[in-house]
Amino acid sequence: MSTTGQGLSLVIGYGDHEVLGPIHFEIRPGVTALLGRNGSGKTTLMRTICGIIPVLSGSCTVLGQPVEDGAPVRSHVGYLGHESALASALTVEQNLEFWRDITSTYPEVTLMPVAELIDRFDLKPLLPKRVKSLSRGQRQRVDLARVAMTDPQFLVLDEPLTGLDPIYAAQTRELLRTWGETRTVLYSTHSVPEALELADNYLVVSDKDLVKLGTEDTPVSEKEILYALGATS
Repeated sequence: MSTTGQGLSLVIGYGDHEVLGPIHFEIRPGVTALLGRNGSGKTTLMRTICGIIPVLSGSCTVLGQPVEDGAPVRSHVGYLGHESALASALTVEQNLEFWRDITSTYPEVTLMPVAELIDRFDLKPLLPKRVKSLSRGQRQRVDLARVAMTDPQFLVLDEPLTGLDPIYAAQTRELLRTWGETRTVLYSTHSVPEALELADNYLVVSDKDLVKLGTEDTPVSEKEILYALGATS
């Protein structure tokens, strides 16, 4: 398998504040779980990988191209942030139309039919509703449809299961598995059992370092993850 994303001697943060680094990592096709304590820097790392936050030093590449370039990020990376990217005053249908207009300008982009997204994420009952009237879980489903719109090869998802009811959480877990069969998924979670169920690879933020756990021949245990997170027993 080819490497989809990697960082070499990468230092990330905001302004003069270093959050992580220097770190070295590779993210390969499949599902990679990113775990860490609250405030450890998981979101900062994901936003840096997507080119939203500039690197402080070192290098970060996605799909073989420097993140600073921006083009591969916009065209082939789907990012689901902690905060919704939807316009709260618009309806779900208007948001989907807006994002389709925006993403159609990306270079070398492939757009999925909106009707297919509506069906996949069960959005038909929500189309006439304004986003501000939706529950957290409903907004999450619309945001996932937005992310899937460009049929991205690399998906960066910040706690994608947050706020979903049991039915849609199960459907989203299955979606992550399906995506992981043909592309690269990096997703953050606070649930160790969930990570063990879904992921092929594990990255743990520990202090200012990023630790890779497990090998192809050695399964990762809950105890090992908790130890990397700093559990003392």
